[in-house]
Amino acid sequence: MDYIKEFEDILHTGTISTLFQPIVSLKDGNLIGYEALSRGPKDSPLFSPLALLKVAAQQNKLWDLELLFRTKAIEKACDIRSDLLLFLNVDPNIIKDIHFKKGFTKEFLSKHNISPKSIIFEITERTAIEDYKSFTAILKNYTDQGYKIAIDDTGAGYSGMRTITETKPHYIKIDMDLIRDIDKDFFKQAIIKAFVYLANTTNIKLIAEGIETKEELQILIQLGIHAGQGYFLQKPEYTFKEIPQKIKDLIVKYNK
Repeated sequence: MDYIKEFEDILHTGTISTLFQPIVSLKDGNLIGYEALSRGPKDSPLFSPLALLKVAAQQNKLWDLELLFRTKAIEKACDIRSDLLLFLNVDPNIIKDIHFKKGFTKEFLSKHNISPKSIIFEITERTAIEDYKSFTAILKNYTDQGYKIAIDDTGAGYSGMRTITETKPHYIKIDMDLIRDIDKDFFKQAIIKAFVYLANTTNIKLIAEGIETKEELQILIQLGIHAGQGYFLQKPEYTFKEIPQKIKDLIVKYNK
């Protein structure tokens, strides 16, 4: 079915909504920040961000759509607590676009009461990076201004350790495929142990994505993962929700 007209209407009217999923310390259960997740209109075939991105790619309008995602997220995040981080998904092909800088001026952020030090660019590892030299130079431009970098989907992408080696991120987000049923999978546990060793020796912080059971949570805490997110902790919501007290108590209990 042709969704081009609806997609153009979404771009024109800006009918993008933003949900926020908590990222939680697995040491004490306190909030670290939120990941901003964009959605199309409800009850629409373009509600899913993947469906939106697919049409945007076909229409050569990925830049326009990602700009809309970011601006809506920042506008809605204007009342986020100043001590919390805001994780924004950015495709490697977008961050090197010259227009990206205009969408991330300090003036734009200050207008919405957000400091660059609160912004984490989540670079997805599912897209191949073709020129690491120029890409890392671009990232340095942003880190020099106070922004931080996270490598998203680690364990599910094209380039694996090279992306981490070249970009030297502040955060590594471990893909949910590595987290799923990790309490039953010793091979996955061994991989995560290697990531924990890397993190501890390089001052990178690990975030486990897609935690869905208390058993997964418990083993991740035992393995020494810094932080986590997932439906077991809290589903994405349209407001900045805390995690339930019972989950916080569980994290504290498992740490003992």
